[in-house]
Amino acid sequence: MKKEVEINPEKIHLFHINIVESSIKDLHQKGENNFKINVAQTTMHNLQEEKVKIGLFIDLEHEDVTSEAGAHFVLDFHFKIEDLKNHYELKEDNAIIFLGVFIATLLGISFSTARGIIYERISNTNMQGIILPIVSPQKMLVQKKEESKND
Repeated sequence: MKKEVEINPEKIHLFHINIVESSIKDLHQKGENNFKINVAQTTMHNLQEEKVKIGLFIDLEHEDVTSEAGAHFVLDFHFKIEDLKNHYELKEDNAIIFLGVFIATLLGISFSTARGIIYERISNTNMQGIILPIVSPQKMLVQKKEESKND
């Protein structure tokens, strides 16, 4: 694997956010905000256009199994990376392997942005006030929804 390359934030451009799915089943009353969070991710890329898409799948499930309250979000974050060629290497079989720190950086940006979007989406519900926890991007790397794909 290549030596880790310094990541220059000025060369990372988040140019589009797509809320693919959003559903909220509200609580019957405020104050029952005992939710657990499940997060998974996918990564897609287009090397010629220097683009990477991070897909996040975020579920909030109420800890009371009798409650139907919860929320489900699928969000896509589209990035243009000026120096994308510096952040991956090609294996002998032409498989592309992105550097872990690079993908973790994009996951961190994506999840942080998703936290704000979700906070706003639930602000007018009985679930208002739920703030998603800070999640380690390195841990999210292993929580893939499905295999990474090319665009």
